[in-house]
Amino acid sequence: MKKSISLILIGLACLMFMAAGCTSTSDTPPATPTAQAESWSGIWSTTWTSADHATPVPGDDITFTQTGSSVTGTYVNPEHDFTGSITGTVEGNTLTGTWSESGLPETSGTFEFVLSDDGNTFTGTWKSANDESDATYSWNGVRT
Repeated sequence: MKKSISLILIGLACLMFMAAGCTSTSDTPPATPTAQAESWSGIWSTTWTSADHATPVPGDDITFTQTGSSVTGTYVNPEHDFTGSITGTVEGNTLTGTWSESGLPETSGTFEFVLSDDGNTFTGTWKSANDESDATYSWNGVRT
């Protein structure tokens, strides 16, 4: 009888020990989810500055398409008969890349856009590859 009680007590002790291991808390806090940046996909009405660096010029509507961290975009300027294309990469809320325009000789450059917290506007800058002064101009947009 004593042997049976001893075996039962040992078995219960083992079960309690195993259960304690299953329910122990970890010292590692749970991972905090990071905020997902808004998508750049959509149509954006833009303005930019040019030679005088001060006067905003109504820009063309840009249509962005985002796949993962890659963004492509197109715009058409019927008034001056050219089309533009944009290729960039998103990191956080910042889109950086290159732009180019067909119909205008040697017109290309770089840009950096920063998306607002609500995902409905961006502020940014652009440079022209053939601008010897290496000037930086503004280029901003509003989601339509």
